[in-house]
Amino acid sequence: MTLEERIPEFTDKELENLHDNALRLSTSGKPAQQAEAARLLPIITAAMETRRVTRNAELAEKRRERDASMKEAREKRKAARKAEAAARAE
Repeated sequence: MTLEERIPEFTDKELENLHDNALRLSTSGKPAQQAEAARLLPIITAAMETRRVTRNAELAEKRRERDASMKEAREKRKAARKAEAAARAE
């Protein structure tokens, strides 16, 4: 299995380390290492960007769910207070 085939299996931290190493080798490695780093950098960068977009979408969905839940809880409390006030008024 080649390195680029394994990239989807990497954790975010492993992918970040791979990116850092590729950047370092692209400037200070031997010619073969520089060539391999230059070939892998766009693949690694694309994988990191895809993960960032996915993570942001997941966080936005969680925020929407939390906001909806909080709105529902506020409406229930408001209705309970209204019913309590109506019961006291009787």
